[in-house]
Order: sequence, then structure tokens, then C-alpha cells
Amino acid sequence: MRDNLDEIRDLGADLVIVGNGNLDFARAFREDMKLDCPVVIDPDLVAYKTAELRRGRLEMLSPRVGLNAMRSLRAGFRQTSVQGDAFQLGGVFVIREGGELVYEYASREAGDHPPIEDVLDAVAGG
Repeated sequence: MRDNLDEIRDLGADLVIVGNGNLDFARAFREDMKLDCPVVIDPDLVAYKTAELRRGRLEMLSPRVGLNAMRSLRAGFRQTSVQGDAFQLGGVFVIREGGELVYEYASREAGDHPPIEDVLDAVAGG
């Protein structure tokens, strides 16, 4: 979504990344990824648990994990050291002012992300 940040902002929204590592890792991640958005940490996984996001070893063993890793490598990204809970999967949420949840996507395995078109459509109000 970093590559679509201008479009997200043009639609009147912003991107906030929530990680479960420590503050130093979040700072380094923001710098390394050249992110122009907030990166916050949730080492106790409160947000992850509230959103009922998946967590577990089996999700890391899916055959799709390898395909997701290859896609990331081709796009110029590579996995560095893992911080926080390595077995905690993420998700994408579009939340409107006032707290209305209009889109949610829970990753099924490592590297699983929703189609950006779906996210942008939700941000645009579609």
C-alpha cells in the first residue's frame, strides 16, 4: 500500500501500519521502507486479538507462503530479521471517521495481502 499512498491520501484517507515488534524495529522499518505514514507498535497484540487475526505455525507452512515470498523478491523486497511475534499474521482494515469499519481482510498465511483495488474501492466509499 506504500506505493498507493498518494492515491489513498487523494481519497481523503491515510495509512497507519501496526506492527508487533519493538520501537527501534518500527523506526528502522519506517526508514528502510521509506514510509511517509505512521508506524505504531502493539507488542501485546491487543489490536491483533481484537481484530481476531490469525496466528499459528500452520499458517506459516502453507504452500502459498513460498509463492508469496517469490512475489515479494521479484518486487524487490526481502525478509530481514523477524521482530515481535513471528507467528502473528496481519490484516488490512479501512475505518472511517467515527470508527465505522467498512473493509477488513485477514491474512491467511505469511505474505497474504488483499488486492489493492479492493482496498482503494473501500477507501473511496465503493
